[in-house]
Amino acid sequence: MGSQLLEQAKRFDPDALRALHDRFYEPVYRYVRFKVGDPHIAEDLTSEVFVRVLEALKRGKVWHTTPDAWIFGIARNVVADHYRKKGRHVEVVLDERLAVPSEESPVQHVMAAEQHEELAQAITLLTDEQRDVILLRFMEGLSIKAVAEVLNKTPGAVKGLQYRALRALSEAMQHLSDEYAARGAPS
Repeated sequence: MGSQLLEQAKRFDPDALRALHDRFYEPVYRYVRFKVGDPHIAEDLTSEVFVRVLEALKRGKVWHTTPDAWIFGIARNVVADHYRKKGRHVEVVLDERLAVPSEESPVQHVMAAEQHEELAQAITLLTDEQRDVILLRFMEGLSIKAVAEVLNKTPGAVKGLQYRALRALSEAMQHLSDEYAARGAPS
């Protein structure tokens, strides 16, 4: 996203605003949906993100490094505001990109579904910041620098969070896998 588009968006040029919306709507929706679980709430909150983007543009507040980090930072704040209003309840819904392929045997399908469930449970065990790092880095593909801007942290702190999150996910997945195996073992 170039500086020319930014300048046009700041002047509320309809084409520039449409380009901004088209580029970010789906990734922001996925992020918000992952954080809140409910698709209807996610749609409402995603709309709120873009309202806040417009308000920020009107006030002359724009991104420092990348539009990705700026917009996901706004999305993170919208989700935080939502939970402050509603109380804390985390529901994790994994993105379609992690869905099980349809051309697999029934045994492969069951195993993949079990791994999918384990991953969803393991992600809920992470801290909010660790969950954000995993989501923004691996599902949305943001750079360390962009994630650092979203979380208002240094790149080094984000690398540490990412390392701890991946280690915690690995340990949780192993623990959950052991639990599933123990439940499935004959008595």
